[in-house]
Amino acid sequence: FGISAADTAQYVHTVVSAMNRKGLGCVLKHFPGYGNNADTHTGIAIDERSLESFRNNDFLPFQAGIKAGAPVVLVSHNMIRAVDGSRPASLSQAVHELLRTELAFDGLIITDDLQMDAIRQYTAGEEAAVMAVTAGNDLICCTDYETQFNAVLQAVQSGKISEQRIDESVLRILTYKLQRGMLE
Repeated sequence: FGISAADTAQYVHTVVSAMNRKGLGCVLKHFPGYGNNADTHTGIAIDERSLESFRNNDFLPFQAGIKAGAPVVLVSHNMIRAVDGSRPASLSQAVHELLRTELAFDGLIITDDLQMDAIRQYTAGEEAAVMAVTAGNDLICCTDYETQFNAVLQAVQSGKISEQRIDESVLRILTYKLQRGMLE
């Protein structure tokens, strides 16, 4: 954004508040922060910053947006070594737990597109959506939806993903829709 984290946080709070007043949905992205990392459209990006650096900078706009009532957060594909050095953020339970507990976010969590090279290089395709659901994402963004849908369906049928886990996401999705007048 080109301004300080504190100024960005103030801007995010203002925009999210205005969008909520107008009944518009919004998405905060790319959690936990992008920094100066490589483009995950074209490959794996590894962030070596400390968790304290995220807390003191990158988390500020997310905290402001969450406080203002942002209903959705998109999680990046960056690998955040300070939180989980083995999985991209979008596939990491530890990153999702941080968002849910430390930032107290109770809305929808969505992945970035699972067909981006950062994920395709990390997984063999079919497991991406299964890993994303297991990590804690409620919505899966993927251009290869037929493969990903079938992989998740098979994982639920086999018990790899519990129906309770799916129900948690369904409840958040229905709550979002109710809050925005999309369901009667």
